[in-house]
Amino acid sequence: MKLIDDGFMTFDYRLPIYNWFFPINYNEISESTREKIGVNNFNIFNYAGSDPKFRALYFHIPFCEAICTFCPFSREITTDSQMYEDYTNALIREIEIKSQYSNVSSYPISSIFFGGGTPSILKPEQIKRIGEAIHKHFDLSQIKEFNYECHLTTVTEDRLKVLKEIGVTHARMGVQTFHPEYRKFFNLVEDTNIIYEKVGLLKEYFDYVSVDMLYGMHGQTIDDFIRDLHHVVSLGTPTIDVYPINNVVTQVKLSKELREKNMEATTGFSKSQFNVLLRNYMKENGYHPHNGHGYVKVGKDILKENPVVNDTYRFQYHEAHYGYKGHEIIGFGSGAYSVMDGYIIGNTNVTKKYVKGLLEDDHIDMKLNEFDESICESKGISFHLPYHGEAEKAKINFDKVRPEVLTRLQEVIDKGLVEEDETHYRLTELGWNWYGNLLYYLSPNSEQEALDNYIDRGSKQKNRFMEDSNINLNYELQQEEEEEEEEELELV
Repeated sequence: MKLIDDGFMTFDYRLPIYNWFFPINYNEISESTREKIGVNNFNIFNYAGSDPKFRALYFHIPFCEAICTFCPFSREITTDSQMYEDYTNALIREIEIKSQYSNVSSYPISSIFFGGGTPSILKPEQIKRIGEAIHKHFDLSQIKEFNYECHLTTVTEDRLKVLKEIGVTHARMGVQTFHPEYRKFFNLVEDTNIIYEKVGLLKEYFDYVSVDMLYGMHGQTIDDFIRDLHHVVSLGTPTIDVYPINNVVTQVKLSKELREKNMEATTGFSKSQFNVLLRNYMKENGYHPHNGHGYVKVGKDILKENPVVNDTYRFQYHEAHYGYKGHEIIGFGSGAYSVMDGYIIGNTNVTKKYVKGLLEDDHIDMKLNEFDESICESKGISFHLPYHGEAEKAKINFDKVRPEVLTRLQEVIDKGLVEEDETHYRLTELGWNWYGNLLYYLSPNSEQEALDNYIDRGSKQKNRFMEDSNINLNYELQQEEEEEEEEELELV
């Protein structure tokens, strides 16, 4: 990826993914670390998370009534009520075990997120018991938000009452699109009237309701996009997240169906233009960005001031994912990851194995990984700045930031993508338009290399139908060069 001089087109390539976990480059723990923790994998929490600055909890519920074809997360179809009950008991047992470690439970929690799968598929009584365990074993005195993802078919009043009772503050629901053909492709409920009904019910119980939308799907036109935006804005939710589709991780089955329908992939350049249209459309309807892809309903004063990214609202859970050194996540459930400075601890994603281990042996099969903790000092520049639109200098130890990160930071300042004052770095509007690229460009070399490999593996998977992400501004010149190469080959 290179910076180029062409006005809006500041990069020669648009990254085909919009977000990822930090770090993406890590290795299985060394023998010396394994000797320290002993045979019990849980003992790694004696060493991980010893100096957190911001702590979030993540709870994974893997069960779904149907599999959305764009979803990359650990999930499975089941309607087995006994499995729901066993999983609830296993999750509570994991809470009890992990909370015995002071590095896990002795720090106040700022954010909680229930994701999936479909967290709202659990019965109200099961949701209540999990919530009670969280309150019993963790310090929630400084909680800033408690997020719970809901699926429209499972949004019922008895569930919402219990969510309110256990302290949920933010209800989130995936809408993705109103377009009937794409809803079929994505394996979504085809009746869109239910979306209005269920969002209305969520708004009765929670001040903060957020919905997710996708764009840049194969074959999507500007007209399609505008119609989707019209409908999602009409829902009137306080926050709306609008993501470009990540074709690197969608199911190959989806790629195959799109190819069979002769639906062309939306190019990286086109997605960039969609994003410009998106910002203007949302602003005219009273919404303003609070991060790279999230919008919040704001007052006329903010709209008139038109900051690049406003701070009237911030998604606190992503303060852990896209934060600074010491911003960490403790994960619970099958397939959940704990991300702490120097360590990544992943639970088995085999649900039956997860349940059996905890209920019978007080054990989880975990993947124990470690990484070079020094890259964490770069996180404020590499992640917080591009994603949240600003980075506070006082929270970064510049003596420990990777030299290549500082070099590239100065390059994007010189290009007008980032502005600097005495206390902060901030994205310009041009920088915000390229926030996904900046996440990559400002990352340490080791992270870039790992991400390149990740994208390469996904794009080369059999039958995967990817977009062209190269920004080609010299087509005729390139064509001439290719013709010359062909002539040389013929001469040889």
